[in-house]
Amino acid sequence: MLTDTKKTSTIPVYNSYTGEIIGSVPQSSEQDVMNALDTAKKGEAIGKKMPASERISILKKAVLLMEQEFDVLANLIATEGIKTISQAKKEVTRALQTMQLSAEEASRISGATIPFNAVPGSEDRMGYELKCPIGIVVAITPFNDPLNLVCHKLGPAIAAGNPVILKPSDYTPLVAIKFGEILFKAGLPKEMLSIITGAPEYFGDALISDDRIRLISFTGGVTAAKIIQRKAGLKKMVMELGSNSPVIVLSNADLEDAVQSCVSGAFFASGQNCVGVKRVFVDAAIYDSFLKKFVAQTATLKIGAPLTEGVDIGPIISKQALNEIDQFVIESIDHGATLIAGGKKIGNSYIPTVLVADCNNDIANCKEVFGPVVTISKVENLEQAIDCCNKSPFGLHAAVFTNDIQNAHKAINGLECAGVMINDSTDYRIDAMPFGGVKLSGIGREGVKSAIEAMSETKVVCFKLKK
Repeated sequence: MLTDTKKTSTIPVYNSYTGEIIGSVPQSSEQDVMNALDTAKKGEAIGKKMPASERISILKKAVLLMEQEFDVLANLIATEGIKTISQAKKEVTRALQTMQLSAEEASRISGATIPFNAVPGSEDRMGYELKCPIGIVVAITPFNDPLNLVCHKLGPAIAAGNPVILKPSDYTPLVAIKFGEILFKAGLPKEMLSIITGAPEYFGDALISDDRIRLISFTGGVTAAKIIQRKAGLKKMVMELGSNSPVIVLSNADLEDAVQSCVSGAFFASGQNCVGVKRVFVDAAIYDSFLKKFVAQTATLKIGAPLTEGVDIGPIISKQALNEIDQFVIESIDHGATLIAGGKKIGNSYIPTVLVADCNNDIANCKEVFGPVVTISKVENLEQAIDCCNKSPFGLHAAVFTNDIQNAHKAINGLECAGVMINDSTDYRIDAMPFGGVKLSGIGREGVKSAIEAMSETKVVCFKLKK
């Protein structure tokens, strides 16, 4: 169920590269949210009775329909979002994997037997635990992965038998609506999905505060997360928030591989990626070589229209975001950083930017920038690099390039983050792995299996047997 398309109040959806209007969606109201909650309550009853085989069938049919609509989905991502067409196709491929994995995990939801008779006085008891749907899920998704992150919330919710109210980003609602249509065509009951669109100031409090909601799954910024947490009340929450993911490159690393991985990780999706490479701490012995190669490879990246094959850098999502990136670069320089490359806007895009800064630069090496900007800093040893990484208030992913297993384990144990990639970019991720952050980077874990666990409740069953 979508919000009322007969409403006269709508908001435009733009081509993020050209600025042209490509569509519109309803501006939802509190009443729309109340209607969606009433519908979801009916969906809750349907989901509880829906056997796993039916949930699996819906998810598998959705995968087949997504494959048929592959190009449509990719073009929507590349038009309303920030990815080039090749990056958008990669996202659709991952979304297919996420939904397929959701179908597979739906068949593996299970409890366990409980050894009641191991406790003196309970010798005549036996029992087990069941995994039950948690109830109404509110899913709030961002613009940077407008299909796959929707799949990461809706796929597990359906697998677990829960109804969902989806609030996609105002910038990228069209692909989310298209995916909703695919789910309904795959057989999902209309009562199990509603999509709320538009600026949240008109309905946000109602969407997160109603007591019928049992879980909020939010991917977005820290400021919004704090507001949600303050207003939500007693609900389970899963939050994947910001980061400024660091990389450590040691002198015994494969230099070419480290450079290639860091450039790719820094500038994929124009740097608008929560696990994208933002800070690189390089051993002094190879610092000059790394910096030279990094800048040279960055200069080869092609900026242009997202639907053009061969383009590496597409648009920034909004003028406001462009200005925020520019301000970050200016503030970093004011605090002592040196601009090595980039630092300029081109239309709605931003040139891939390389800063050099001292490890203690509290802007360049601590704040989050959601754009194609990376800071490179020289360190004397691994211990200093770990300390520099940990000064950040964020803790999502980190990466270490080294051929020394001892150094790898020292970094794994010392880094304050939720994921450590060895000899790979911070943005490496598969959809089956637990995903989330520590510190300001989040609460709980996503990833299909982890999300299903969060979206389920445990019910204990105990039988007292006759003697």
